[in-house]
Amino acid sequence: MMDIAAHASRRSDRYGLRDVVRSEWTKLASLRSSRWTLVAFALTGVTLGVAISAVSASLWPTASAETRAHWDPTNNTLAGLIPGYLVIPVLGVLMMTSEYTSGSARSTFAAVPRRPLVLAAKSIVFGGAVLATVEVITFVTFLAGQAVMGSAPHATIGQPGVLRALLLSGAFLVLMGLFGLGLGVIVRRSGAAVALYAAIALVAPMILSAFPGNLWRFGPIMILGNSVGAVRLLPGVLSPWVGFGVMTLYTVVSLAVGAVLLTQRDV
Repeated sequence: MMDIAAHASRRSDRYGLRDVVRSEWTKLASLRSSRWTLVAFALTGVTLGVAISAVSASLWPTASAETRAHWDPTNNTLAGLIPGYLVIPVLGVLMMTSEYTSGSARSTFAAVPRRPLVLAAKSIVFGGAVLATVEVITFVTFLAGQAVMGSAPHATIGQPGVLRALLLSGAFLVLMGLFGLGLGVIVRRSGAAVALYAAIALVAPMILSAFPGNLWRFGPIMILGNSVGAVRLLPGVLSPWVGFGVMTLYTVVSLAVGAVLLTQRDV
């Protein structure tokens, strides 16, 4: 029996990143709920983006001088991605917590004892799949939204800052999802991890807005809505690249802490 266990251990140790990525892709592709969630997000995002663009454009003729000075049709349309603020991080959370809930985490870690390798593979698969999907949704939402702007000033991809806003907005949502994945590893319970994400991304900025120092601007959703997805920045917000860097830091810390805990705790 010991020889069999040792042989199995040696075989599992030979699994490389490519093998584990292939396994994690199979898991993700087999989840019908993930596919339908992304389809629902695509339909909702485009529909909401078009609706917001049309409504904001209808108000243009009566808009004040201040409103016209800060008019940002790109940001208006990208507001349609608001459902993704929650949907993508929740998918990231479930990427890990679903295995704890079903008990399949034991099989996963038995096959691949190097647990950080599993987390790296999950991050690559989730990040790559969601990035491709979300970027397409972002561009389709933008093009559809600008098409209904009517006589109001609209944006084109070639205008300064527009392509940056589109690319970074999609990538930012992926970072939010990977941040959720890290929280899922840390907490291991779906409900608790989603609640923790909501507290960090939604509740904390509202609380911090009551304190001096503009600390609210470091909240993930505030960064996305006020800087990364904007062409005309409002005073006092982070620049798009600084904001993207802050979200990258959040994500790296979340995954790093998750990787450490993953190696120290039992399944």
